[in-house]
Amino acid sequence: MARRTKSEIKYAIQLDEYQKEVKANIYDNQIIIVTGRAGSGKSLVCANAALDLFFQKEVSKIYVTRANIETGRSLGYLPGTADEKFNPYLEAFKENLFKCYADTPDKKTKLENHIKNKDIDAMPVAFIRGKTIDDILIVEESQNMTPHEISSIVSRLGKNGKIVFNGDFDQIDTRDGYTGLHYLKDMSKDIQDIKFHNLKNNHRSDLVGKILDWEYSRKKTNE
Repeated sequence: MARRTKSEIKYAIQLDEYQKEVKANIYDNQIIIVTGRAGSGKSLVCANAALDLFFQKEVSKIYVTRANIETGRSLGYLPGTADEKFNPYLEAFKENLFKCYADTPDKKTKLENHIKNKDIDAMPVAFIRGKTIDDILIVEESQNMTPHEISSIVSRLGKNGKIVFNGDFDQIDTRDGYTGLHYLKDMSKDIQDIKFHNLKNNHRSDLVGKILDWEYSRKKTNE
């Protein structure tokens, strides 16, 4: 695994060997792509690595974004500020932050304070266009972004920043045949410094794995 500059941080969860490899690549590279089925731990390893870099003071902020696309029926108009409207889309990532670290009341309070102080901050994709990413940005659900959105994000990378994309080719909620995740995968084939990973282990119920096998085989039969 990559170098560690300070004392080890104790987490509430343990990563498997594949996730540790992804985490090491996040330490050592600026752009990383993590794909895999639902339950493969994509968001979890991104949260774990981001917290590590943050607590080791290698980054001063953790930014999170995702496509403003809903699964299934729309929730409709959401009242409130831009932050209040966007925060529901980031709940899953925040859940993984707490799962990784907040196994005691003190740690939970510490993490809640960092979120309150916007050391860990969520923002819509459109807001990123005016920023230079010199910390770490986690981009969730990349399969629902367009190539143009991905291009606008990667072009914001600063000299010391990191951008980690995650997504699942089998959970595309748009009608686009060629998504931002396809675009990223093609980019990684031609640019060696962009690392691509596909996680395969299921970290949820064994039944989830069986259900996904059934769904994906059914989808291929109907194509």
